[in-house]
Amino acid sequence: MLILSFLVPSKILLEMLYKKVEKNPYCLLVVGTDAVIEKTVRTDAIMILLVDHQRGKVLISNVPRDLLVGKNKINSLYERSGMDGLQETLKQLLNLDFDGYAIVNYEVFKYLGDKLGPIEIQIKEPMKYSDTVQNLYIDFQPGIYQMKGDELLAYIRYRREAMGDLARIERQKEVLIKLVEKARNLDVFQIASIFSSVRKNVSMNIDIGELIYLFLKLKKSMSIGFVSFPYVINKDGDVVADPQKLADYKNVLMSLNVPETKSMPKVLLLNCSSDKSRGFLVRSQDLWNQKAGVLPNQIVWEDVGINLNRDTVIILNKAKQEEIKSLIKKVYPNYDFVFKLSSDQDVFVQYLSIVKKMSENRIYPAFPYDAVVMVTK
Repeated sequence: MLILSFLVPSKILLEMLYKKVEKNPYCLLVVGTDAVIEKTVRTDAIMILLVDHQRGKVLISNVPRDLLVGKNKINSLYERSGMDGLQETLKQLLNLDFDGYAIVNYEVFKYLGDKLGPIEIQIKEPMKYSDTVQNLYIDFQPGIYQMKGDELLAYIRYRREAMGDLARIERQKEVLIKLVEKARNLDVFQIASIFSSVRKNVSMNIDIGELIYLFLKLKKSMSIGFVSFPYVINKDGDVVADPQKLADYKNVLMSLNVPETKSMPKVLLLNCSSDKSRGFLVRSQDLWNQKAGVLPNQIVWEDVGINLNRDTVIILNKAKQEEIKSLIKKVYPNYDFVFKLSSDQDVFVQYLSIVKKMSENRIYPAFPYDAVVMVTK
């Protein structure tokens, strides 16, 4: 390719490398597959991408792999019915026609991590898991990491925390955005080389030239929006589609009305209730996901010796105080919070005391924060 770039004028070479995509918006279904275990392959990730290459907008939505459709989880559909069955199920559920699909082996993320990395990842809680069948070993302690290949692959595959796959979806979004930002600095030849290298680990019905065309159209100016799949956890603990929000979700997908990416206040959530268990973590993650569509930046569920008689918010970023109040009231509509400004000396001393107690318990805040939210129930 390097020799070719000297022999062929760049304009002609570009025409050779990419193929124009006429369809707009372009709807792509991306499926990540796990390792083959006892001749069974299940989808480890399901992602819908809607690409408006004329306006430079991309809308991404992850479908929870544990989503119950009928009597079965959606991640078993690929193994039982293949790509056709999975696409048909999603079409019936979402009234969505797919223009193409890509089945991606997780080794792709290892390659991309080495090629585009390192990328900065912050681990907020210990992540430890071992699976000899899949040759998968994960052991991360809290801290800031510069991750490449194997580490990055382990990070996005981990699902042993309380929220399992739902929390992993958030990590996949984080990694995807950071990899895209790295890739935007590459030229057409580097992009073509990467596509060629990952092709052996990707099965798709899309022309590589079309992918290069889409990427180049979006490379200079691209806004990425994420829309969360509307789910609820029923009384049996199953993840099911939320019927009250499904219609609005389908309208967003159909219209490609990409939500504006708004900078949410960075929140540290502290457990000041009597329940010092992971149950607090599970309830909090579910509540924030349902009410706000985002998770706090850090949740401390452990007992670090902070006792309060009233739900309290310490506002650290005065410029965002109204936004913080609105967010807290949205998540906790029936709570009576007292809001304090850290500019008050006594409040700031209280905040420093909280940070000290966390550090003494080997829990390290991921500064900076806009607010510290302390709930007593």
